[in-house]
Amino acid sequence: MIELEQLRHLIAFYECKTLVGAAKQLHISQPVLTRSMQRLEEELEVSLFIRSKNKLTLNETGLMAVDLAKRIVSDADDMKKQIKDFDRKQHTFAMGSCAPAPILEMNKRVSQIYSQKTFSSEMKDMDVLIRGLKDKTYSIIIMPIPSDDDMMGSVPFMEEEIFFSLPLDHPFAGRKSLSMKEMDGQRMLLMSNIGFWHDIHKRKMPHTKFLVQKDRSEFFDLMELSSLPSFTSTYTLSHEKVPENRKIIPISDKEAKATFYCWYLKENKKNLVLLLDKLKAI
Repeated sequence: MIELEQLRHLIAFYECKTLVGAAKQLHISQPVLTRSMQRLEEELEVSLFIRSKNKLTLNETGLMAVDLAKRIVSDADDMKKQIKDFDRKQHTFAMGSCAPAPILEMNKRVSQIYSQKTFSSEMKDMDVLIRGLKDKTYSIIIMPIPSDDDMMGSVPFMEEEIFFSLPLDHPFAGRKSLSMKEMDGQRMLLMSNIGFWHDIHKRKMPHTKFLVQKDRSEFFDLMELSSLPSFTSTYTLSHEKVPENRKIIPISDKEAKATFYCWYLKENKKNLVLLLDKLKAI
């Protein structure tokens, strides 16, 4: 029976042109490689090489065998990859989200319902999330709009609202609400990796200089020590203590409020029924 390892050895010889070079590339001894090529010829019942005193080269049949070997090895490698990917998806609950808060909230639901699975999540742009759901990279995705795609269903998951967090001595600290346009043009602290919220800030406040912070603890330290405005949200306010030197001001723009929806492939709904029923009950 022809073995994949023999085909890999044949391809290595073709690429390196010599037994010495191919053996070195394969991390095997030259005698082992020689015996492998001899067994391959025996299995195929043909000669693949032109043998001279100090040289071994592929004949025309050998060159054809290399082409076929490349296809077989490539198909075998692709088969292995597809099977491993399928098995991984069977044991992994993968989620993509357009914002960070839904990831943290969904993690609680998934860990309760699918305790036997590994939970993975990442934040991506919305077009990337939709493609990922369609090609089954994700089990679900979280979006700020309901689905209008016939292939996908959606259920409301959670709401989040953002606010301005202003120093007590800020000129607008006494306001009951503020629009993003009124705050545009100032310097503001901003956390990185906030997903689609960042796009809203840039679009609604194009003249604002955002001082983006990657480290969350450093961001909160700066918020306490600096006089720069920043943003906060209902999710953050429910999990973090508001610094005493800050006033939380509602944002009047409709874009400051988001309802997040859990999207899923309708063909996969039966595998998600426990989660979807739990979300509907929220």
